[in-house]
Amino acid sequence: MQTTKLYEILSSYNRYWTTGDIDAGIRRDLLPDCLGQLDTKEVVVLKGVRRCGKSTLMAQVIRELLARNVQPTSILRVNLEEPLFSSEYSVELLEQIYRTYRDRVQPEGKCWLFMDEVQNVPGWESWVRGRSETEDIKIFVTGSSSQMLSREIGSKLTGRQVSFEVYPLSFQEFLRFGNLEVGTGLDYTARKATVRKAFSDYLKYGGFPEVVLRESTDDKELLLKNYFEDLLYRDIVTRYEIRDVSNLRNLAVYLLTNVAKLTSITKLKNNFTISQDKTENYVSAIMESYLLFQLQMFSCSLKSNMRAGFKPYAIDTGLRNRIAFAFSEDMGWLVENVLFCHLKRLHEEVYYQSDTDFVVKEGMKITRRIQVWYEDVSVTSIPDRELACFHKPLAGHESAESILVTNDYEDVIDTPGGRIQCIPAAKFLLGLGPG
Repeated sequence: MQTTKLYEILSSYNRYWTTGDIDAGIRRDLLPDCLGQLDTKEVVVLKGVRRCGKSTLMAQVIRELLARNVQPTSILRVNLEEPLFSSEYSVELLEQIYRTYRDRVQPEGKCWLFMDEVQNVPGWESWVRGRSETEDIKIFVTGSSSQMLSREIGSKLTGRQVSFEVYPLSFQEFLRFGNLEVGTGLDYTARKATVRKAFSDYLKYGGFPEVVLRESTDDKELLLKNYFEDLLYRDIVTRYEIRDVSNLRNLAVYLLTNVAKLTSITKLKNNFTISQDKTENYVSAIMESYLLFQLQMFSCSLKSNMRAGFKPYAIDTGLRNRIAFAFSEDMGWLVENVLFCHLKRLHEEVYYQSDTDFVVKEGMKITRRIQVWYEDVSVTSIPDRELACFHKPLAGHESAESILVTNDYEDVIDTPGGRIQCIPAAKFLLGLGPG
């Protein structure tokens, strides 16, 4: 590509070189973690589902650098989904971009390099590693999850990268996008009706930032439909060269429809009359795209885990609702799905047990047991089956918290097995109670 044309493209993506400012949207909760890496040498990798806000988060890091009086021209942002780059994706293109920037904009001194959708360039890992080791440069990269798996970059960037998973908006962020901050129990009580209405919208339309910002229901649903198609075709079909798109799509829709319900590879294989290997490969591809997650059973035996099957959970309930065959609102399952995503943000190890929706493991200990009971607010009598899992302490993990997540019921119940803390789902997600 001609240097003059390349310089024009870079200038169009880096208007803050002249304005000194950048539009970076509403603050994301992951920003402090990213800012904590500004003075380290490691490459920062932001990975996650498409449209979850990775590029915006990167812009927020740039905005913070500008606020710290970093020279605007020492910051380079490159969008590698730029159509004019599409015919030239190569390490040579990255080198040409960098050399043009150094020759025309910032000849010397430290620079901060931000690259969007870097997975489009074969061999990018080697180039990034080489530059980060030989020059005074801090590098941030983002990419769609299926192209940015740890196992793919680990061999080239082992010990030289810090990865963050970016999710659609948490409920706290969802409220912030609606200009509502709820930071204390008093805030929650004072604005309870508003928060509960927002929670209902969150369950229905999910937390993809652009979807949340759209006012029209039709616009929200159109975006969600397009997101699913992008995920299916760009991150799964194209990447894994899948030919049987019909079965893949049906499998994805089935899993989205049956979130939080126990299934297994064998069951899926029989339902779709496809081979064991193909079923495993399709499920793996779907999970690796971040469209869905697998929740495994907690057991000290690996064989027991394998036999037990898994529960699928969607990355976003709005996406799930738009695509799934759902004949009712499935509120309990949706709340359970939202809670799973919340726990996955906070904890590395989350499992289910045969009688418990979620158990959280930290180190060698189970620290929380969580059951979801989401009945109408008029129902105040908790069924015995929802409390049964708490009747006895978990052997070897007696100090684990027992938490019942509810619709609006709030109480503390003392039982022979220990104390059970009952807390409304919206309050739990805002960190205003256990968890």
